Amino acid sequence: MDEFSSSPLYKDNADWKDVTPIYPSKNEEVAVKIAVTEDFIDAFAYFRAVLIKNEKSPRVMALLEDCIRLNPANYTVWQYRRVCLTELGWDLKKEMRYLDDIIQESSKNYQVWHHRRFIVELMGESAVCDELRFCSEVIREEEKNYHAWQHRQWVVRTFKVPLDDELTFALKMLLIDSRNNSAYNYRYFMLTLHDKTEDKDRINIEINLAKEFIQNIPNNESAWNYLTGLLITNGITSDSNVVSFVEDLYETTPEDKRSPFLLAFIADMMLENIENQTAAEESAERAKKLYKTLQSIDPVRINYYKHQSLLAQTMLIKSQTKVAAK
Repeated sequence: MDEFSSSPLYKDNADWKDVTPIYPSKNEEVAVKIAVTEDFIDAFAYFRAVLIKNEKSPRVMALLEDCIRLNPANYTVWQYRRVCLTELGWDLKKEMRYLDDIIQESSKNYQVWHHRRFIVELMGESAVCDELRFCSEVIREEEKNYHAWQHRQWVVRTFKVPLDDELTFALKMLLIDSRNNSAYNYRYFMLTLHDKTEDKDRINIEINLAKEFIQNIPNNESAWNYLTGLLITNGITSDSNVVSFVEDLYETTPEDKRSPFLLAFIADMMLENIENQTAAEESAERAKKLYKTLQSIDPVRINYYKHQSLLAQTMLIKSQTKVAAK
C-alpha cells in the first residue's frame, strides 16, 4: 500500500476518519455465512461506503487495490476501478504494470483479463506489441492458459494483426507441445479471421502440417481434430492425398498399435461414403467393424461408438432406399 494506508486496518487509519464504514448486516451474514479475515471485513466495509458516496480519488484507488488483493474475482470492485480511473485520468501504463503483477498471481481470473481488455481499448494501437508480448509470456508459463489465448485472439481481431506472425507464434507453441489444442485452435482462428479457409494453397500447407504431427504422434487427438476441421467444409474424403495418407497409416501400423483417432477418422470416412453412395454396403460394414474395435480399445466413448454403429446401418438403409426409388 502507499501513503494512504499506514495502518493495517482502515478503521484505525486517520486518513479515513471522515468515512463511516458499512459492515454486512445480520441478515446478510445469515443468508450466506462466509469465513473471512478481519482485514477483508474492514476493507470491504470502506469500499461499500465510498461506493455509496461515489467518491473517486487516489485513496479509493488504493483501497480498491486492497479489495482486489483480498478478492480478485469481485466484479463490482473492478468495475468501480474502471469508473474511477476514467474520471481521474489515471496513468494507463501504471495500470498495465499493476495488471501484469495481478495476472502473474491470478492468471485464470476472468475479471482481471476483462479489465485488461478495457485498458488496452483506451490505449489503442500503441498497446498491441506489448500485449502480444505479454500474452506470449503468460502462455509460455502455462501453454494452455485459456484466458491468455482468448485475450490474444481479441487483440489480433480488434487491431487487425497480420496473419503470418501469428501463425509463426502458433507453430512455435506446437513445436514445444504438438498436443496443445489451444495452439491448433488459435491457428484455425487466424485462418478464419483472414478468410484463408477457402485458400487451397494455404489449406494444403495446413493439411500437410497436421499430417506431419499425426505421423510423429498418431495418438495426438488435437492434430486429428485440426485435420478434420480443415476438411469439414468439403468433406473429409474430399482430399485424395489425405485419404491415401490415412489408409497408408492404417496398413503400416500393427493392429494392436493403431490409434483410436485413426480408426475413428476412417470410420467417419466410411459414413461419408455411405452418404455419398460410394460403395455404401462395403463402407457400412467396415464402419461397423471399426466401431466395434473402438468399443474395446476406447471404452470411455463406448456409448458414442454404439450410436455411430447404429447410425452407419441407418444411413445404409436410407441409401439403399434412395437407390431403389430411382
